[in-house]
Order: sequence, then structure tokens, then C-alpha cells
Amino acid sequence: MSSQEPIIDVAEQALTVEFPPRPSFARRIERAHKLAGQYPNAAEVLRYYEQLAFHQEQLFDYLRAVIEPCALSNFSEHWLLELDVLLSQFAGFSRSIAEISPFRMRVRCAELAAASPVEQGQLLSKFWGNRFQDETSAVGIDRCVVLSFLQPYAELLASTRKCHLPTSSGNTCPICASKPICAVLRDRAHGAGRSLVCSLCMHEWGFLRISCPACGEDRFEALAVFTSDHFMHVRLDACESCHHYLKTIDMTKDGLAVPAIDELAAVSLDIWAAEMQYHKLIPNLLAL
Repeated sequence: MSSQEPIIDVAEQALTVEFPPRPSFARRIERAHKLAGQYPNAAEVLRYYEQLAFHQEQLFDYLRAVIEPCALSNFSEHWLLELDVLLSQFAGFSRSIAEISPFRMRVRCAELAAASPVEQGQLLSKFWGNRFQDETSAVGIDRCVVLSFLQPYAELLASTRKCHLPTSSGNTCPICASKPICAVLRDRAHGAGRSLVCSLCMHEWGFLRISCPACGEDRFEALAVFTSDHFMHVRLDACESCHHYLKTIDMTKDGLAVPAIDELAAVSLDIWAAEMQYHKLIPNLLAL
């Protein structure tokens, strides 16, 4: 793992930027399948994600079909849970996840599927209310299941929001207020521009190139960039002030990358970061 000096971005002024739409579930599945063959160390994680994304896609299509467009428009402003609709699908989704999960997670998925609607509703409401910011190990498996289940719903709500945001925005999602799961570098008029990808609704928004998304640190000497020969288009951006890090997907080096999926594939960078006492801004939907 090597360290590089941060690069100054001369295009930090607030510009209105159009970002690509969220990648379809089919595109995510395709990318996970390709990366599983490319990165053997992450193959098990990526193959699990392939199956998970299939179930997420089915849930997304169901929710889009049964929730009225006018209701979606209203909910997108207030981010309310359509519990009646969601609870009708939660047990079946949990059973499906149990079939593809490792043993420990399989047992918990079965328990969640068999829980009463009241218990299930409380669980969904709890996680939705804090936008999945609770990272304690005690709720690790529950977080994986519930985040996987609610992510399609969040994406559906977010798809009704049409917003054009400045390049320099906040460090949480401007649509749902969740933390970012990764950063992205894309070609801009004056060099590569930086954006963040939401860990919940997958919205992408602009962010300062030289700034820690955890604490706002902007001193060059405190912001380290680590790279690995195994991932030419993925790097690790760490802050020496707060010791948090975020992986960055460089689309200028691989234009076919799907940021949230390529973030999953680079799990070895997370292992290295943990050994170096850095802390991930927020775990992904597989708790990595």
C-alpha cells in the first residue's frame, strides 16, 4: 500500500453538475459477476451480493407497482415508511436472504421472518429513523438485513426527487441525510471532480475534492491517499485528524465501474485500513 500527496483541484467552485442516474439492479448484478472473476479474494462477497441484488430488484419492482405515484411524491418530501406495504414483503424477503446467507446470518434472518408484525415494524422504524447510522456490533446482522430490505424503498423515494446540487455540498446525502458509502472521481472541465454516493438511497452529489467527509479537515498534510497495485481504479482516502476513511472509485481510470459494487470488491483495502487503525465512515450493506 503506497501513499500519495493529495492533488489540488482547481475546479472547487460551486458548479451545477449533472450526475449519472443510479445504476440499475441488472447493471449492479452484471458488475458484481464480472468483478467476482477478477478479484478472487472478494468473490464470495460479490456472489452473495449478486443474489441479494436479484431479490432487491424484485422488491423494487413490486413497490413501484403498488405504491401510488402521488404517494411517492409526498413521501419523498417527508421520508415516511409505508409500513403496511413493506411489512407484507418483509418476511418473504428475510426468508429469501436466509437461503443465500452464511449460517449465523441465516439463523437471524429466519428469526426476523417469524417475528410478529409489531416487532418487524419496530425494527424497520428504528433503523429508518436513524438512517442506519448505528454501527454497533449488536445490531450488525439486523442492520444488514434491514438495510438490504429498505434500500430499494429508499431508492424508489429518491427517484421522485429532481434536484440539481452544487459541486460543493454537505457530507450527508441531500435527499435522505445518510452518510456516503464511497466517493467517485469523474472527468470535469478543469480536471477530475469529486462526488459522494449515498449508502442508503444511492444518490450521488458533489463534494469538495480536498476535504474529509467525516470531520471537514482540509489541510493537505492531514489527508492521505493510499493506493494498491491490485486496484488501479480504487484508492483509500484517509484523514489523519479523525482517522476515518472512505474508498474512492476513479471513473477516469475505469469508466465501466459501478461505484457501490467496486467498493465492495475492494474489501482487502478495508482489512488493511482496520489494521492501520483507520475507521470506515459507515459500513456497506454487507457490514464491510
